Amino acid sequence: MFSEHKNSYLQLVCAANPRVINKAVDRAMRYKRKDMRDEIPPAKRLSSMQPSLFAPMTDVTRAQLGFGRVGLRVLNKELSSNDNLIQLQAIHSILDQVQISENAIFLINLNIIYRLTEIMHDRDPIIREKICLILTHLAHYYQGRQRMLSRPIIVEKLMYLIMRDRKEIRYAAAYTLRTLARYKCTSEVILKTENIIENLLKMVKDEHTGIIFIHLKTLCELCEWDPETALRANGFQVMLILFSNHDKRVSAKAMECMTQLCKHEVGKQLADIHDLNLLLLKHYLSSSYVGVILSAVGLMTYTTVTTRSKWRAKEFTYELTKRLMALTKAHNSALMQIRVMQVLINLCDCPDIRYHMKKYWERKVQAIKIRTHEEWNGTSEITSYGFESGHNYRTMCIEGVETIKNDYGDNVNVVNVHSYLERVHHVKKHLLRAINFKPHVN
Repeated sequence: MFSEHKNSYLQLVCAANPRVINKAVDRAMRYKRKDMRDEIPPAKRLSSMQPSLFAPMTDVTRAQLGFGRVGLRVLNKELSSNDNLIQLQAIHSILDQVQISENAIFLINLNIIYRLTEIMHDRDPIIREKICLILTHLAHYYQGRQRMLSRPIIVEKLMYLIMRDRKEIRYAAAYTLRTLARYKCTSEVILKTENIIENLLKMVKDEHTGIIFIHLKTLCELCEWDPETALRANGFQVMLILFSNHDKRVSAKAMECMTQLCKHEVGKQLADIHDLNLLLLKHYLSSSYVGVILSAVGLMTYTTVTTRSKWRAKEFTYELTKRLMALTKAHNSALMQIRVMQVLINLCDCPDIRYHMKKYWERKVQAIKIRTHEEWNGTSEITSYGFESGHNYRTMCIEGVETIKNDYGDNVNVVNVHSYLERVHHVKKHLLRAINFKPHVN
């Protein structure tokens, strides 16, 4: 079947007119299809996925190549053409074809990634942006990541675009690098690039907000693998400055990066020096944005581990425990409840805070409501009506929600609502045991 919307520059070339075949099949199936070419005006331009930079001198209504493996092989060869127009058309068509998984895998097997890497620094900004978009799609496949990281020079070229090119291309290159860094098997290879964390920390200081947000996602994945390099590059101070960013998403993501840094012993010591728990309590635990609260509580699960932090928290025990207990009522977010109760468990190691919890909040802890699996769709926050989740529930619109994942075990990426809710109950029981702990009883 011929699809006029399949691609901008590829059309089927065969003995029979494909439109005749379409009409014959529709007539046999008694299916009435309204042809857009019958409308006025009769010439209907083909649709394509267009970036922010448009290709000049291209007519999307004319083409000579055919669909299928032959056409893809020709496109792969035309990437090395000396004619700029032919090269542009080939790149536009490849971007349309990689949306189809079968064609994307076939192009990966043709080693198209190596050809794209060679022309990544082309003089034409349209080609540079399109190549980053294509590589982002191919990076979602294991075979694509394997080909990319077999030649780590691609990471160096991406960093060159991120640091020196125009805004649109910096955004596209940052998204490509973030896609590569999402996977643990690739983070180790990316970190072998010289000064990559240092350069990313320089870029987040003075960059557009959208690009900063993507860089923070990348840093969060890389710092989880190697927090020591970021700490040596003053990453703690950079993230501390980003806490006060006007965009709440950037503030929340900076706290997540700080969480990875505070998993290191040096990060915990720096948190005690800067009195991070009091800063989070005063400015971020009462934020109007749920993502900031969730990230702040997640950060406190690591900043309340040291003895110095517990004794410092004793000075503002009432305000801290009152706010944390108020957050435990957010039974709509199981992740919020787990993190808040873990912070309280850490604080209960201090005898004075444990006595305060026993005297004022034990009944409130026993009355914490945990939602059932029927009331929860397996995400970290409640979406609205219309979104089909994996548990046959509908919400209102598709939003960028984080899916709950297991933190340990063989199936760390598998979502299991029942086991996760059981974990929430387990943390609640652990908190009650911590409140009633008596060191003199064996």
